[in-house]
Amino acid sequence: MRNKGFVGVLLALSIAGCSDGRPEWMQVALDDDVDQARWEASSLEVKVATAGLWLQRLDDDDYLSLDKPAAEMEPEASSLATCIDASLEEATAEPATGVRLAAADCVHELGYAKKVDELVE
Repeated sequence: MRNKGFVGVLLALSIAGCSDGRPEWMQVALDDDVDQARWEASSLEVKVATAGLWLQRLDDDDYLSLDKPAAEMEPEASSLATCIDASLEEATAEPATGVRLAAADCVHELGYAKKVDELVE
């Protein structure tokens, strides 16, 4: 259980980083911290773009198990956005850290994160 928490923290911190070179479908992504109210007020297109940006950041930091370029991760970003929505459905207006942690949990649940032993190698 401790390893899962460690990976969650690494993923959440990576999601908070910045990245350039976005594919066209990611251009409308929210760049700064996204709290729950802002996430929920965003359109599906913005949520998917933002989730894609987070996946790209995780990939840049070598935390992602997906073996494809960020430009082709739109389906995974859509699944991630849907998972985040479901995770936040029962939560009440959390700060941006809550949204990032929900995203990190979803990345893990969806199987997009590298396993702990792959991160330590």
